[in-house]
Amino acid sequence: MPKNSLNGFRFRVPYFRGTNFKMPSRIRVVKEKVALHYLDEAGVGPDFIECFIYNVYGLGHALGSVRTILDIGANVGFFSLAARGYYPEAIIHAYEPNPRIQAVLRANIDKLSIKAYPEAVGGRTGQVTLNDASVSNMARTCPSGDGSGSIAQISLDSAIKRLGGSVDLLKMDCEGAEWEMFCLVDCWDSIKNVRMEYHLYNGESVGQVVKALSGLGFRIIRLKPRRNNMGIIWGKRD
Repeated sequence: MPKNSLNGFRFRVPYFRGTNFKMPSRIRVVKEKVALHYLDEAGVGPDFIECFIYNVYGLGHALGSVRTILDIGANVGFFSLAARGYYPEAIIHAYEPNPRIQAVLRANIDKLSIKAYPEAVGGRTGQVTLNDASVSNMARTCPSGDGSGSIAQISLDSAIKRLGGSVDLLKMDCEGAEWEMFCLVDCWDSIKNVRMEYHLYNGESVGQVVKALSGLGFRIIRLKPRRNNMGIIWGKRD
């Protein structure tokens, strides 16, 4: 059986060809039948396929024991659902700052003991603004110059402490906010594996992403650049 079909079989999602794919109304996660909730917008289908079929974040691959998972940029929760399927006993915290998808996220994950936080995660605790002019998975947080932004943000180190002080798997897809978190130092020592979609919106390079993660103590084990100034990278702390 092809690898993609095996990934889909785990969640009872038949998959043969991407051109014929239709979003399922429900999936099976561990022993739960989960009704899927999502917005009717571009990007939903590709996001689902990446998390549940292609497994772009490498769940089950070279991660060792996974007891704690931090999902930064959860959107409607597809990664957290997939992670629960691979790691039934893990503690999972999912962060999503976009107010218009909070109810959708909670509806997807509440039955599976995944904790959702309606906050952004960045380099510092405070208030930020949200640029949500397109599809929800492209919404970006921006610093608020006078501190009066409408979106609450906590620092990465605070999110780690909230999870118990140690992160076995950090997944990030936060539309460029990763760069301010790269400037932090000590808190990254508490993270064993990072799997992320990186973004090069301000002239950064793939080399800078590699240098940032390597400088934080991670060995790069997978790098897959994409178009549109983004890509997937996996890092492992040995």
